[in-house]
Amino acid sequence: METTVVPFQGLRYNVEKVGNISDVIAPPYDVIKPEERVDLETRHSANIIRLILSQPQDNDTANDNQYTRAAALLNQWINNKTLLQDTTPRYYIYDQSFQAPDGKHYTRRALIALVKLEPFENKVILPHEKTHAGPKIDRLNLMRTCHTNLSPIFLLYADSDGEIEQVMHGFTDDNPPLIDCPESFGSTHQLWCLDNPESNREIQKLFSSKPLLIADGHHRYETALAFRDEMKQKKTNSKPIGYDYMMVNLVRMESPGLAVLAIHRLLRNLTTEQINHAITGLPEVFEIHEIDSQSILMEKLEGFKGKSSVVGMYTPDNHFRLLVPRSPSAGQLDVTLVQDTIIKKLFNVDTLANHISYTAYADDAIGHVKERTDRVAILMNPTPVEQVLDVAMAGKTMPQKSTYFYPKMATGFVLNPLK
Repeated sequence: METTVVPFQGLRYNVEKVGNISDVIAPPYDVIKPEERVDLETRHSANIIRLILSQPQDNDTANDNQYTRAAALLNQWINNKTLLQDTTPRYYIYDQSFQAPDGKHYTRRALIALVKLEPFENKVILPHEKTHAGPKIDRLNLMRTCHTNLSPIFLLYADSDGEIEQVMHGFTDDNPPLIDCPESFGSTHQLWCLDNPESNREIQKLFSSKPLLIADGHHRYETALAFRDEMKQKKTNSKPIGYDYMMVNLVRMESPGLAVLAIHRLLRNLTTEQINHAITGLPEVFEIHEIDSQSILMEKLEGFKGKSSVVGMYTPDNHFRLLVPRSPSAGQLDVTLVQDTIIKKLFNVDTLANHISYTAYADDAIGHVKERTDRVAILMNPTPVEQVLDVAMAGKTMPQKSTYFYPKMATGFVLNPLK
């Protein structure tokens, strides 16, 4: 089936009304801590946080609640011209420049566009992780009242020759950005409006044969599918309408600006017996290399990156170990090896929710273990993007928190009205 990626008339903040755009953008709703939410709310009365993370109140009713208040505020901002809709369809080019935890500097380029919704079985839009019901219900309630994509999800596309980015560079090299934000949430942000019809037709054609991989936003994509189906039951018109599409950030998976971090596993609430059982059983599955320090262990892990499976482990007895599988399975992911063999089999952990958390920072992982003796850190390399795509194309899913595309993209630069 054909992939449909189209330009659109985005809804954007009116700088003459709000002033500094950096005061009204926010991180994605699902990574914002309560104290950060309060800070964003106080930063500006029109910060996007008031829409994407509107708060419940004790006297909420079916007709007056966090979702209806978000919709009322959105309509107010449209009516008083805090938000203005662009007059013609266009793509939006979004650059994020940042320094990753490894000290390297990146500039990640995304194309903000609309993608036509397709069920996963059509293999046009590909998932790689399973979802949970709770977040989907919350986002569906918000879509039912606002009828707007308030933030894009993050998709990857393969383009070994970089043809789509070449079209984008042809525009951005000759035109200054409309938005140029200083550092906010760990990145600087630039935005261009690509309103050249010829370039846009070329981009749309180049995307037509490319499957798209969900990097971040599985819950919101499934929510958009559910909302589209709800709206189709209410409509008799079979022509494509706004509810058939959703706003996305599209990033080339071969781009040098794509930073993929490892997500280390932090085990907790372990008994002494579980830890001893795991350590005793390690030699049956792994070649074990005792390592002198965290820095050397991370250097050894780095040496295996992209080549073969390897895992690091730090235990409460202050031992660093490098674990190399004795019989590696072709195509097996490190995250699957860790979850199925180490966590479930060797540590006898069945219910992950009670025993696991995650971090992208090795120092945090080691500090986690040093705080208590019932903890173990499992240190990992990033999952290669190519492996994620292979899994998705095969119709399979990966363990939760298999990938971390760093950093998160800001919300608030462009909104997409569905009506």
